Amino acid sequence: MYEFAPFKKTDKLSFESFIQFPRELLNREEYKVLSPNAMLLYSILTDRLELSFKQIESNKKIQFYDAKGDMYVIFKREEIQEKMHIKRAALDSAIAQLKECNLIKEKKQGKNMPNIIYLGKTIGMIESEKIDKLRSVENQQSGEHEINTPECRKSTVHNSNNNKYINNNYKSYQSKKSGYQGRVYPPGYLDKLYVNYNLPNDSVENYKKSNGITNLNDLIENND
Repeated sequence: MYEFAPFKKTDKLSFESFIQFPRELLNREEYKVLSPNAMLLYSILTDRLELSFKQIESNKKIQFYDAKGDMYVIFKREEIQEKMHIKRAALDSAIAQLKECNLIKEKKQGKNMPNIIYLGKTIGMIESEKIDKLRSVENQQSGEHEINTPECRKSTVHNSNNNKYINNNYKSYQSKKSGYQGRVYPPGYLDKLYVNYNLPNDSVENYKKSNGITNLNDLIENND
């Protein structure tokens, strides 16, 4: 036997060498019926369940879950007795206590084959999952509410109007490419756009006559 060796403040614990033990097994009123053996058995089964999950992560052929996706462990009674250093009667009592608290269920496989053991979640785990689901729903509903605010609807309408404007201008451009029909302006309008509009009226008229221009609409349509 080794001499007593205390942990030092400079030591680093490797929790991989420890078995996890849920605190609520000690604190919850619902689990007061559990004996130390039952609580230790639950921790040992949890440790074995972790190996079942590792089988999935490593993509090995042997998987420990059923058609419903429920995880399980296979643990012979004799192996558990050896690990816990207890007799069969004490083990059977511990198993019965865990079943009473809905922490394990067993399924028989057949003659001379070990039972399949399903490990149940603790009350704290179940409540925590319910809270997480509720928060997820609330966050989703909150996101939908933000999308339906007046500001978002206004932005949607604005974007829709922009799309209509772009679409109409594109159609106008395509119409010009396919066969432009010519632009028609009111009488005298093009005279104001003409390059020599600032000249006296008689000068503009003289220029039009000298170049044989009778209608500026015709001139622009021909140039187009």
